[in-house]
Amino acid sequence: MSPLNRRQFLGAAAGAAGAAAIGLSGCAADDTTTAGGTTTEPVTAGTVGLPNPADAPFDTVVILMMENRSFDHFLGWLPGADGKQAGLSYEDSQGNMHETYPLAPDWQGCDLQDPFHIWQAMAEHWDDGKCDGFLKTQPVGDLFPIGYYGPTDLPILAALAQGYTTYDSYFSSMLGPTWPNRLYQLCATTDLDITGFFPEPDQPRPVQLETAIFDRVRDAGLTAAYYTWGEPMTGLFASKKYDDITYPYEQFLTDAKDGKLANVVFIDPDYTAHAEFNGTSNDYHPYGSVRVAEGFVAEVHDALVSSPQWERMVAFLNFDEAGGFYDHVPPPRVQDDTVLPGPGPHPDLTILGFRVPAIAISPFAPRKIETAGPYEHCSILKFIEWRWGLEPMTLRDKTALNIGETLDFTTRRDPITLPDFTPEPAENCPADATHLP
Repeated sequence: MSPLNRRQFLGAAAGAAGAAAIGLSGCAADDTTTAGGTTTEPVTAGTVGLPNPADAPFDTVVILMMENRSFDHFLGWLPGADGKQAGLSYEDSQGNMHETYPLAPDWQGCDLQDPFHIWQAMAEHWDDGKCDGFLKTQPVGDLFPIGYYGPTDLPILAALAQGYTTYDSYFSSMLGPTWPNRLYQLCATTDLDITGFFPEPDQPRPVQLETAIFDRVRDAGLTAAYYTWGEPMTGLFASKKYDDITYPYEQFLTDAKDGKLANVVFIDPDYTAHAEFNGTSNDYHPYGSVRVAEGFVAEVHDALVSSPQWERMVAFLNFDEAGGFYDHVPPPRVQDDTVLPGPGPHPDLTILGFRVPAIAISPFAPRKIETAGPYEHCSILKFIEWRWGLEPMTLRDKTALNIGETLDFTTRRDPITLPDFTPEPAENCPADATHLP
């Protein structure tokens, strides 16, 4: 996850600060070769075709949240989905037009600038409804945000996307960076609009929120677990009350094998700042190799489908936010009662962030492209709350669409077999890489 100003955003952030109240409803398209979309009105929740929660044939929900890629950037090639890759054009800060292009075989982007994705940058990407600003926060000539990968570049993600239920109307929870989006996944709200560095053990923790999905789960007599590579979101809560359900990633592999996964499970990749910045992370975040991340996702998938709990499991693979990469579909408005602390300016939290890849992996996830929606991180919380009769935490999860509506609980399906894939070893970016200080 990119700490605030880790890539320096001074000029662009100042220019975008005036866009704090970005009361926008959609992106306008000039023609088929420019970025854009259509206006999307506010949505409200509903439940259609779901079984009685007490009869639901699953008792384990798993969320694997990866990092910083948009839907078009990773899955715009997917047949049957509303995706776009080749043929879009974007203007840079000097008025030059550039076309979207394939990134392979560059798996890391070590010589490129990690696309800016603090909320001020994403307001500029939105650009007063035009959705044409993805290059305007980059150094001139750096086209990383409008590059894309195809199915042969990401064979594991491609197999999952074509083998289970994939959503082409799934959005991150706000136009902003990692921490607030991950807090929405845990708490259906945020008290931060930035991402920073994880505090040392003797330093104060920045998150003051008192309620997360873990509290609802515990209060209902259920279990929860958070598996991490070393810098978990649970470690940001000042209350420290989730430390006792936080475990190293290796414990996940053991618990899955032994059939001891909790009712609600979160899994983190390695998104430590050191790993991302040096290029050894496995979370899909620049500058870690996307091929290394492919190996990690394959390992998690195989651990889940081999678990004795698989027959009664629903898992989700999603991404926290789009990471500054382009996407042509405008985020819709939702209901939100979050009040961020401090004088501001702050982002408009009634607008979702750009689309991200999201896949339901389960015996109950039919092979299909799900075009209904919009769904977002709180839709998974709504699903958990529906299953066990839990009270919503905020207006956001109360009014979110229940992503369980897209699943078929009448039939169990066999898991897919992933293609043969030898993960590449993680490698540091070269010492002379242009992104390094």
